[in-house]
Amino acid sequence: MHRSVWWSMAVVPLLAAAAAPGLAQTTVNPDISIIPRFRVESNDGEKLDQGKREFSRPDLQFEELELAIQSYLNPYARGDVILTIPGPDLENSKLGIEEVYASVLRGLPLDLNLRIGKYRAEFGKLNMVHPHAWPFITQPLSQLRFFGEEGLNDLGISASVLLPTGDVYSRLTVDLLRGNSVGKAAGLPDTTGAQPLYATSARLMAFFTLGDKSDLEAGLSTYTGIHDPYNHYRFWYLNGDMKYKYRSSAYTSLTVQAEYLFNTRTVTAAPAPVSGTLNTSGLYMYADYQFFKIFSAGARYDWSEQPYSAGDRAWAVALFLGYYPVEETLGVRFQYQHTETEPGTSTRAVNLLALQVLFSMGPHKAHPF
Repeated sequence: MHRSVWWSMAVVPLLAAAAAPGLAQTTVNPDISIIPRFRVESNDGEKLDQGKREFSRPDLQFEELELAIQSYLNPYARGDVILTIPGPDLENSKLGIEEVYASVLRGLPLDLNLRIGKYRAEFGKLNMVHPHAWPFITQPLSQLRFFGEEGLNDLGISASVLLPTGDVYSRLTVDLLRGNSVGKAAGLPDTTGAQPLYATSARLMAFFTLGDKSDLEAGLSTYTGIHDPYNHYRFWYLNGDMKYKYRSSAYTSLTVQAEYLFNTRTVTAAPAPVSGTLNTSGLYMYADYQFFKIFSAGARYDWSEQPYSAGDRAWAVALFLGYYPVEETLGVRFQYQHTETEPGTSTRAVNLLALQVLFSMGPHKAHPF
């Protein structure tokens, strides 16, 4: 009898404290994850200038280490900090900030969501995904040429709202960006000494349930900024994306994803071949088939021009395999890629073989299923 009374006296206050909304606003410790990536790579293009085509000695490289620190700040907001140590020079690499932002997820009028800080903007579908979550190893050519290796990652403020479209889930996201990413990928180096001019981006997306086993997401994005700080010339990126997923079982699925980017800008004679309005574009599409849950196989096609040149174009075909023996925490990927570039009238073809190993310690997984 006395033991039951003492047990009740100990448990009831704990349950009351857990139920009190004012005391359940945040966790004591944030979620911490570490995801390193390594790559072994060989290609047959290093000696083409010497008239030789032979694969180079396989080179073991350190790609990147990602440190993710994430936690809810209170029931309405959360914070995310993504730190990285880039490769390949591991000894001289320094810890840097890839993303650091706070998100208000609920509690605002019209169910508005806000995000402020440095983050990957919601432009298209692939830009928001970290490289460790790609099913392949290399970055698509259109993403690399028009955004650079870091993608559209900038300081900014983002607002998103759900639209009243009935059974179709749709959302509009608008970003006001500082403009730092423009010069790194789509613009001229700024030596004027003036403050960077703001850039803006937006994405309208819709999610359709096609049946019990399949769904489709489609989106339209735009991104604009000043790419020439000397003449204040503006560029516009218009992007269409789609992602289709079919799940025949919990262990088998097919994903098809594609994006097409159109670029238009006013240019002077340099660095573009001619003055006036320049229009270029690029696209990628891939299919990824997951089977037995721990295996995946797929193919990707790339085609892209340059932001400042319609004559400098390239295309690539890639075949990739994935093996995830310990579910999301360990991944081994292999990729073969054939790339041809056409600067002017000449063509340069390169074959690439790459093996990637990555693993995750913590709740932020190396590869999402």
